[in-house]
Amino acid sequence: MTDKILSLSKKILPDVIKIRRALHERPELAFEEVATGKFIASELTRLGIKVRRGIGKTGLVGILNGSGKSGVVGLRADMDALPITEETGLSFASRNRGVMHACGHDSHMAMLLGAAKILSGLKDELPGTVKFIFQPSEEKNPGGAPAMIRDGALADPKVDAIFGQHITTDLPTGKLGFRPGPLMASADEIYITVFGRGGHGAKPHNAVDPIVISAQIVLELQTVISRMKDPLEPSVLTIGSIHGGTATNIIPDSVKLSGTLRTMNEEWRKRALVLIEKTAVQCARGFGGDCKVEVSHGYPVLVNSEDETSLAYESASALFGRAAAKIVPPQMGAEDFAYYLQKVPGSFWWIGAANKAIGATASIHSARFKIDEAAFTYGAAQLASVAIEYLRRIDAAGRKRGLRR
Repeated sequence: MTDKILSLSKKILPDVIKIRRALHERPELAFEEVATGKFIASELTRLGIKVRRGIGKTGLVGILNGSGKSGVVGLRADMDALPITEETGLSFASRNRGVMHACGHDSHMAMLLGAAKILSGLKDELPGTVKFIFQPSEEKNPGGAPAMIRDGALADPKVDAIFGQHITTDLPTGKLGFRPGPLMASADEIYITVFGRGGHGAKPHNAVDPIVISAQIVLELQTVISRMKDPLEPSVLTIGSIHGGTATNIIPDSVKLSGTLRTMNEEWRKRALVLIEKTAVQCARGFGGDCKVEVSHGYPVLVNSEDETSLAYESASALFGRAAAKIVPPQMGAEDFAYYLQKVPGSFWWIGAANKAIGATASIHSARFKIDEAAFTYGAAQLASVAIEYLRRIDAAGRKRGLRR
């Protein structure tokens, strides 16, 4: 079966590339993926896969029933693009100015459609059901995953486990990165408004300067990470924007700060948010001002389950050789796939797509982000293999117990 899957994945590579390029040319932003959804639905229907649209607003789910009823496995890809003007110079660059698939979601959709093509061709050897989950709005808080879950993406039939993957130029083509346990960070958005008392720039003693207070708050907040956190606990607090004032000689009444908190531990995440507010307010009041802290809660920590990650790792090793599968460190990026993993066991991994020879080295979220499309062979085969192997293990366990679903 391993050889068969890999052979099919190599055979359909030109089709997967064609699909990816068509999607890349017509990117759509979060919850605006109408044309994208229509395109995907058409491709799934052509494969004889039942499609449900309007899940999570613009998302959809394809359902492929195999020859048995031994379980249900979910495979997920995200659909939305980023508000970035593309600078790759590719012949199939975005035609929607100011919008670009700079995070590889076009590749994720193409590889999942590739897996759908492989699995539909092996339907008679599939002992259960595969759900192909195409999700909107991964890039925009609060994410599309909660909406998909709310609209039943994991139900009817109930998903037993879910798997997903992300393209990356941090790994070369041919390498896949896995990690059991926490893989990606939580992500909360922090908005701070600092209040002072405006006045003339030449008479600061008659005012309360919110710009100076803001500078102090930025520095004090770093002590939350350096002095209030366990040094062995990964965490990042970044203030990414400061806005205040209108002229060189005017002290404004207020200043706005915004930033992000990333953690790998949900308990520390909760405590850190409390400490951030306490530190900012006390600092502002200590200089005669005040401040308001607002938090937009983002994605939780993405925690891969041990068994499903082991299955994915072993599938990659069997398909591409032991050297292709790597255990990688966690990273502070965030992914709303984490919401699915709070509901059912599963795993999320990296698909390497870096290639210096073709200039595929820029990071995701860059206007110059390119990938090596040869990576699609690995991604499509990996998804298909994981789905089959998972269902076979459920089937074998059921037979051992003398049970059938």
